[in-house]
Amino acid sequence: MATPFFSARSPLAARVRVPSPATLVLLLVFGGSAVRLLGAASTGLGIDESYMVANARSFALGYVDHPPLHVWLAGAAARLAGSESALAVRLPFVALFAGSTAVMYALAARLFGVRAGLWSALAFNVAPVFTLAHGSWVLPDGPLIFFALAAANLLVRIFFAPRPPGRPVLWWMAAGLCAGLACLSKLHGVFLFLGTFAFLLTVRSERRWIGTAGPWLGAAAALVVLAPAIVWNVRHDFATVLFQAGRLESAQGGGLAALADAVAGQALYLAPWLFVALAVCLGRALWLGRAAPQSWFLALLAAGPVLFFTAAALFAPGLPHWPMPGWLFAFPLLGDALAALTVRYPRPLRWAAIFAAAVALLLAVALVRQAATGAVSRAWPALFAKQDWTLELLDWTELASLLAERRLLDPQTPAVAAAFWTEAGKLDYALGGTIPVLCLCRKPQQFAFGPDPERFVGRDMILLGTAPVLAKHGSDVFRRFKRVELLAPAFLHRGGTPALEILLFRGVDFRG
Repeated sequence: MATPFFSARSPLAARVRVPSPATLVLLLVFGGSAVRLLGAASTGLGIDESYMVANARSFALGYVDHPPLHVWLAGAAARLAGSESALAVRLPFVALFAGSTAVMYALAARLFGVRAGLWSALAFNVAPVFTLAHGSWVLPDGPLIFFALAAANLLVRIFFAPRPPGRPVLWWMAAGLCAGLACLSKLHGVFLFLGTFAFLLTVRSERRWIGTAGPWLGAAAALVVLAPAIVWNVRHDFATVLFQAGRLESAQGGGLAALADAVAGQALYLAPWLFVALAVCLGRALWLGRAAPQSWFLALLAAGPVLFFTAAALFAPGLPHWPMPGWLFAFPLLGDALAALTVRYPRPLRWAAIFAAAVALLLAVALVRQAATGAVSRAWPALFAKQDWTLELLDWTELASLLAERRLLDPQTPAVAAAFWTEAGKLDYALGGTIPVLCLCRKPQQFAFGPDPERFVGRDMILLGTAPVLAKHGSDVFRRFKRVELLAPAFLHRGGTPALEILLFRGVDFRG
C-alpha cells in the first residue's frame, strides 16, 4: 500500500524502506520540538507572555484575563528552573505542543486511518499560528489545544470504537477531566461541551448516552477541575468572565468590513492554502451532517468557535486567533481528504507537503532572526516600513541596569509606572519583581491586584512607555501627579543597534 508521501511504484520506494506513518509522526514531533526549543531560547517574551510570567510570581486561583492553568505552568517552570528565562518558561508549552501533535495523529487515525493521522499532524504543524505561537509561547492556547484534543480522543473511543469500552463511566469521567482542564486554560473549552451535547442530541445511536450516568459524571468531573477558577471569579465579581465578555464590545462597531477582516486574519494565521482547504473540508462535513457521524462529530466541535467568533465580528471587531480552537478540529477532516487524494496523486501531494513544510520552517527562521537581531528588516526595510511587530518579542531587561546607572530610584522615588497593561507587563517582567510596578490606567487588568497605588501617595515615580502608548494613554497617568518632568529617553538594543525608544518621565508628588 502506498504511503502518503511515496508511491508504491516509485523507484525510491523500491530501494528504501519507507517509515510507517507513526514513525514519521514521531520524527515530526522530535524535529519540530528541536526547532521550537531553539526559537524559544533565541527570542524574548512577547507582550502577553511577559505579562503572564510576571503574574505567575504570585500564585492565585484565577487571573483577570484567562483561567489560570497556563500561568501556573509558567510559574512552576520558573520555580523549578530557578529562572524566568524565555526557554525555561516556554519549555512546558513546547512539550504540550509535542503532545498535541501526537494526540492529533491519534484522533485522526482512530477516525479515518493512520494515513489521515499523518496528514493531519503534518498540516497542524505547518499552520503558522499553531506551530509558531501556540507551539511554544506562554499563552493559554497551548494547554487548551492539548486537553481539547485529548478530550475528543476519549470521546471518539466511546462513540466509534469497534467494541464498546469497558466501564464507559470511567471514560466519560476522563473525557470530562480533560475538557475541564481545557476550560481551566481558556474559556473556549466550553465549546467542547456544547459540541458534544449537540452530537448526542442529533445522532440517534448515541442519544442513549444522555440517559446514563457517564456524561453527567464527566460534566461533574470537569466542574471539579474548574473549581479554582470558579471560586476565584465568585470572590472577584466574575472578573474573568466580564473581561472576556467585554472584549466583544467595541465603540468602533463591526459590520461587513470587520467580518471581511476577521476572515482574512484567520486565513493569514492558518496560511491561505490551508485555510481554504480546511474551510472546504469543514463545510463538506457540515453538509453531510449526521449521515457521516465521524465527520459530524468533528464538525460540531469545530463549528462552535469558528462560526461564533467570526459572526461576532459583525458587531465588534475581534482578533484572528479567537476562532482557532475551532479550526483545530478541522485538521482531521483535512487529513482524511488528503489521505484519499494520496492514492490518486501521490507525487503532487508529496511535493506539496515538502513545500508547505519548507515555507513553515523558513517563516520560523525568519521570525526568530528578525526578533533576535533585526536582520530581516535591515535587508528588506520595506517589509517592516509600517510596523515591526517582532519588537513585541524584545525584552525590556536593559531598563533594569539603566535605572540603576542613572540612579533614578531612591526612597522618594520607589516605584515605576506604565500607562497601559501591555507595557506594564513588559516592564514588570524586565525588572524581575525587584521594583514595584504600577499600571496607572483605567483598566489595569491583573495589576489591580498588585501593589496598592495609595501606598505611594506623596512620593515620586518614574513613568516609562513608548511614544504611541503614551500619546494615547499618557494623559490618564500624568494628571495623577503634581507635575511631570521629562527625562532623557532610553534605547533598547537588538543585534547591537538601537531598536526601540522608551520615553522616561519623573512624576512628582503622586496624588493617588
